[in-house]
Formats: sequence, structure tokens, C-alpha cells
Amino acid sequence: MASSTPAELGPHIPVLCQTVVQQLALGPAARVLDCTCGAGGHARALLAQVSQVWGVDRDPHARSLLTQQMAAYGDDRFRLLPGTFAAVAAELVAAGTRFHGVLADLGVSSMQLDDEERGFGIRSAADADMRMGDGADLDCLSFIDATAEDELARIIREYGEERLAGRVARVLKEARARGERSAADLAAAVRRVIPGHHGRHPALRTFQALRIAINGELEQLQRLLELLPQLLLPGGKAVIISFHSLEDRLVKVAFREGRRAGVYDDISRRVLTADADEQAANRRSASAKLRWAQRAH
Repeated sequence: MASSTPAELGPHIPVLCQTVVQQLALGPAARVLDCTCGAGGHARALLAQVSQVWGVDRDPHARSLLTQQMAAYGDDRFRLLPGTFAAVAAELVAAGTRFHGVLADLGVSSMQLDDEERGFGIRSAADADMRMGDGADLDCLSFIDATAEDELARIIREYGEERLAGRVARVLKEARARGERSAADLAAAVRRVIPGHHGRHPALRTFQALRIAINGELEQLQRLLELLPQLLLPGGKAVIISFHSLEDRLVKVAFREGRRAGVYDDISRRVLTADADEQAANRRSASAKLRWAQRAH
């Protein structure tokens, strides 16, 4: 079955949108690179302040939405770049293109989670897919089939921080041997082997680990962090929003090392988070952590 069109998936609420605009604090002549443009929420807010946004997205569905919704700005104000943000960043650096601000809102997007047919969610009756778009070759089912059980356990342990990773890897292999395909069926299999679960679904950590591995999320982030100094103009600012400790740790270390090396003049001393009102309006903002770094002049 074809995936839902972007317009069918409901409104998108950009996380920490006002905070992003305030932290970038850019003038009307500025140019911004939005590495994860998604539904364009941050881009539209930024275009109220700056002259130009270049938006990147690896997801063809998101790009279709952006083409429609950002058309009114014209090519002189909004430019859409297809591909993973690491690949696009490398191309921009090679071309000598630099920006006053760079934004990355990491992880799976609300549109992807809400599109049940893409198999990201633990309750999805569709085949478990979990591919964000460009750059991901194997879907989740093929990834489980192609990965040895001990390697699958390592991925779940490291990327999902799941202490019962060995047990989970085994039950996923067994579920696939029985021909189970849906995300909901895989989540139910994980639930059966993790005791004492209350509150959060016990498969959420495993689904996070599989998604990270399938899409190369941490490798993408690490490459972007390496390229950031070359993407920013002197005095330019990078803002990165992360949603779990693995991402946040990479960002924190890169910014601190850059500060010590003199690459950045200043960095955020602590994470910025959504206030109570935003968390009430958008529950996914509760886990968002924002860090920033300013390029040396």
C-alpha cells in the first residue's frame, strides 16, 4: 500500500521553534541551512527573520510537502536540497558555500511517526520499514533477517541502551522465522520477553536502536559535527536539537572539543528544553534538548 501523502498526516508542530529563532539571533541578510527541513516549520519561522533558508531532507515525502508549501517564498528565499544532511553538507563544503546559521532537528520526524504505513511506530499494523528515505538501503525486516543474532544484540544494547538485548535479539529472529512482519507484531514479541514493564512500552528502546542502525543516524550526525566549522561563516551559529542521550553526547563532546580548540568562540553551557506550555501542546517536545555553538570570528 502506498504511503499517505504529507497533506493527509495532520499539522506539524516544530519543536522549540521560538528558542531556535532566538538562539540563532540572525539579521535580515542572513542565510540559514536547515539540515532537517521536514514539514518546514522551523524554516518558515526563520524566513520571517532572515533572507534565505536552504532546506535539506532525505525523505521524498517531506520534499513533496516542502515543494508545495514553500513555493510562495520563491527560489530566491527557499532552496530545497535532496539527500542526507551529511552528504549535502559535504557537497556544500566542497563548493565553498557557508552560512550564518545551521540548524539540525535530529531523529525521526513527527510526519514519519504519524504515517502508520511506514512502520515506525510500535502500534503500526504495516510492515516494519523504518527507513527515513535517501541513504537507507534495507528496511527493518530485511535488516533483522540479514544481521547475525549477536550483532543484532550489540546494536540493541548500544543504540537502545537495552540491558536485555540478547533476549530481544533472539525473539526478533524467532518472530521473523515465523513470518511476522508488522511493527506491532515485532513490538509484541519484545514485550513478551521484558518483564515488569510499566508506563513506556518495552519495545521503544529496541525500535530506537533498529531505526538508528537502519538509517545510519549517529554516523550522519558525527559527519555533520565534523563539517560544521566549515559550513559556518565567522561568527555564525549552529543549533542542534537532539532527542536521546546518544545524540546529545556526540553534540556535547564535539562542541566542547571545538571550544577548547578555538574553533568555537562560545557554546551553550547547558541544554535548553521546552517549557511546560510547549510540552503540554506537543508531547514530543518533552525529550528535546537544544545545544548551540558559535563559530570563532
